[in-house]
Amino acid sequence: MKKYTILGISLSLMVLTACGDNEEEPQPEETTDEEATEVSGDESTDEEETVDIGDLTRFQGDDVAEWLRAEPGTFHGDDYDEELVTATLEQSISEGADEEELYYTLLDLVAEDYRDLQAFIDDPGIVFEGESRDADEREEEELEAELNVQVLFDASGSMAASVSDGVKMDVAKDAVEDFLGEMPEGTNVSLRVYGHKGSNQRDGKEESCAGTEEVYPLSAYDEDAFSDALNQFEPTGYTPIAASIEAAQDDLADADGENVQNIVYIVSDGEETCGGDPVQAAQDLNESDIEAVVNIIGFDVDDDERDSLMEIAEAGQGEYLAADTGEEMRRQLQEEYAERILNSLTWERESHVDNYGQTRDFQVEAFDVDTEMRVLINDERNQQREALRNIDLGNLDPDVMIDFINDRRDEIGDYRDEQMGLIREEIRDGSSERRHEIGDEAREERRDIRENR
Repeated sequence: MKKYTILGISLSLMVLTACGDNEEEPQPEETTDEEATEVSGDESTDEEETVDIGDLTRFQGDDVAEWLRAEPGTFHGDDYDEELVTATLEQSISEGADEEELYYTLLDLVAEDYRDLQAFIDDPGIVFEGESRDADEREEEELEAELNVQVLFDASGSMAASVSDGVKMDVAKDAVEDFLGEMPEGTNVSLRVYGHKGSNQRDGKEESCAGTEEVYPLSAYDEDAFSDALNQFEPTGYTPIAASIEAAQDDLADADGENVQNIVYIVSDGEETCGGDPVQAAQDLNESDIEAVVNIIGFDVDDDERDSLMEIAEAGQGEYLAADTGEEMRRQLQEEYAERILNSLTWERESHVDNYGQTRDFQVEAFDVDTEMRVLINDERNQQREALRNIDLGNLDPDVMIDFINDRRDEIGDYRDEQMGLIREEIRDGSSERRHEIGDEAREERRDIRENR
């Protein structure tokens, strides 16, 4: 209503008196809403904007995995809105929330999104794949790898003994020449002899055990040159197998690469007699960059020494091949056999390379998930602490709030450590199992080749 002054009222009465009784009485002017507000001096005030609170039970309980499967906070990640978070928390305090209720409200606002990471933990998809060898395809394969074959030849004194078809040293030399002469074109060969120096007596042992020599350096096979190298030594001393395997690693040092296959054949009629560890040496050679496979040809070996030679072959991921006569040795070293064995070894090596690649990919993915979880855990804690700094807690205990924040961080962190540890273990076990499957299949294939040659 418009307000009238006393002077205004007096003037109105005078006008009314002058006009007489027949004049229409004037009505007060109507006022607009804007004028009424302006005159009354009333002011409207808006309440501070807040957000609705969701289901807080999703953050409760003892199952950390369920926490991480839950919907994240409204303002997680880059969606943070300081004003709305602050206003919502202060409203919760004004409505009488205690520390626990306020903390769950805080999570409803800023809890990070762990759902994809938890999905990986639930199912990391660790399946090692690989194709088995097809028997029909084995014989049709063409050799694509560069082949290097090194023979470690036993010239110890015992090789002077005779077998049914002659002196062991002579028939072994003939078999090796036949074998290398029939290798696929382009094969590089090497010949290292051991036990050809000193003597088989005590006073000649030191010289004999140190006597291992590459008499035909790794190169293309030349029949005449190889024969000259092979026939320059005679059976003499002790049997330094370990030292010869170690020296073979130097002989083949430059023979590495993706398409290179190195095979070592150790021709021996007995076990190590110089105190070395040929099993470890064979394993080291096989696991080196050269990745050479170490095979043993046990030539007229007695039962007591056969087991030790078989251990060497197993450590070198190779085969133990028994031969009691020169003819059997030729059969062990024939071209068809060598080629089929090589194909098997090539498949085995490529399968191992593929296995290592899959293992690495799984490990990288697990590492990325682990790292992302670490980042989210710290980001969430920091965001919660920042939100608390922006509000007045009133009578609520800030230390209790901090304890809630730290407890959640620690529980999720411990859960992450445990689960990622299990995943890494699953990767290791799966990789190891696949490697054993590859090795078993390859060895079984080579046994079949040997038995049906």
